[in-house]
Amino acid sequence: MIETIGVAGSIIICGSAIPQVVKTYRTRQAQDLSIAYLMTLLVGLALLEAYCLHVGDLIFIIGNSCSLLMTGLLIYFWFAFRRNIKSFL
Repeated sequence: MIETIGVAGSIIICGSAIPQVVKTYRTRQAQDLSIAYLMTLLVGLALLEAYCLHVGDLIFIIGNSCSLLMTGLLIYFWFAFRRNIKSFL
């Protein structure tokens, strides 16, 4: 039962970024994204991923990898679509 809760949580957290990734890609606008938030989130997820790899928890390794990918995509979009962005914060 606990593993099911962990899987559900990982899917929800990973899936929560999908609408933002899709919207940013479709509109080609990223000025509303905070690069400071995205970079902080990326570092936190990377540290959490390192911990999960050390512990060997496959459920969270997969979930965090997905979240890292989504956050990485948003950071990429921020730089790729930055024509309308005036500042980093």
